[in-house]
Formats: sequence, C-alpha cells, structure tokens
Amino acid sequence: MYGPIIWVEGLIGSGKTTITKKLAEILGLRALFEPVSSNPYLERFYKDPKRWATMMQMRLLHHRFALQKIAAFEATTTGGYRGAILDRGLPGDRVFAKMHMQAGNIDPLDWETYEFAYNVMACSLTPPSLLIFLDVEPEIAFERVKARARTAETGIEKKYLEDLRKGYLDLLVEIESGTHAWSRGMEVMRLAWNSDHQPIDGLVDNLRHRFRLGGSHAEVANPGGREDD
Repeated sequence: MYGPIIWVEGLIGSGKTTITKKLAEILGLRALFEPVSSNPYLERFYKDPKRWATMMQMRLLHHRFALQKIAAFEATTTGGYRGAILDRGLPGDRVFAKMHMQAGNIDPLDWETYEFAYNVMACSLTPPSLLIFLDVEPEIAFERVKARARTAETGIEKKYLEDLRKGYLDLLVEIESGTHAWSRGMEVMRLAWNSDHQPIDGLVDNLRHRFRLGGSHAEVANPGGREDD
C-alpha cells in the first residue's frame, strides 16, 4: 500500500465531516463522504423507522462499499492523492443496521440478507491503516444535532445516540482484538471530542509522522449528496 486509508467514525453530531475535511486539506488525502441528501429513504426513515430501515441501510451499504473501492484506488495508485480519508467506513455503517435490527426496525430475515451482503463486501475490503473515533457523549451530540436543525434529523432522540455509541464501542473492541480478518493490524485512535473547535495540530503532526505525509493536495469527493457530521 502506497498511502493510508483512514476511517473517521463517531456519533451523528460528533464532528466527523469537519475533521475529515480539515485533515484531507492539510495532509493531501482524498476526502470521501457518505451521501446524505441524495438518499431518498433518510427523511422517511426518521419518520417511520420500522417501514424504511431495511431499504435505507441496504442503500447506504452499497454506497459505502463504492467509497471504499475509491479509497483503495487512491491509496494504492501512484501519481495522485497520498491516500484517502473516509467519513465513516463500511463496518461503521453496520453499527447502525445492527442497532435497528435489535430495536425491531429490521426483520430477522432482512437482517440475514443484509449480513450476507455485508460479509461479501467486507471480504474484499482493503484494510484501513487507522480508525479515528471521535468519542462524544450522547448528550452533547444530541445538543449539536438540535442546534443545526436539519429537517431529516428532527426525529433523532437521545436514546438513539446512546444506543449508537454502545454499538460503536462494541465495534472498537472487536477491531482491537482482531476479531475480523480486515481489522488485523489496523490501529484505533480514540479521541475525546466533547469540546467544540478543538485544535488538531497534534493530530496532524501524529498522522504526518505516522504515514510520512507532506502538504496539501486534496479533493472533497461526495458522490451523490452533501456530507453529514
């Protein structure tokens, strides 16, 4: 691998999009964002999760996989970007889907179908170099979501974010213990991110040294829609 693949993970409202943009611009990585505004299921899902959770998660799964393939290309091809940084990886997306299955929003048979598709895609993942987890308390993420007042997010409750954080913490344990083939050898960096406008100089220096990265050569890529923190 010529360059790093970095996943930025965290709750809705954690600040993923902001830090992904900044790191890409400074380090010369290609930034890849989850499609939000182009997802026709999102607003419907928040209004009626039991009706729309399955199709929304299947759509996101395929979009996420496409972004992972772009990231692998950037990281293994010379002459372009120095690597890629993603606003949420494929396993982060599964955290949401699993949470909806446990809440009864996804039927067990639909979950089986989702898992089959996910496992096929995960088998062909180019292993990421690093996962950065922005650790934000659900209460703080909830206030940030309320403050930005996006129409599609009006149905989000604090309990939803609490369950999401628990799912993420379970995923981090799995990654750090090498449970998955794609996670063996990758590193997890947990950052306490409760405060707004935190300086990232130390993080930038860390990543520059870790991956021998230089200056700026960034493009923000968001196939199909705006990004979401």
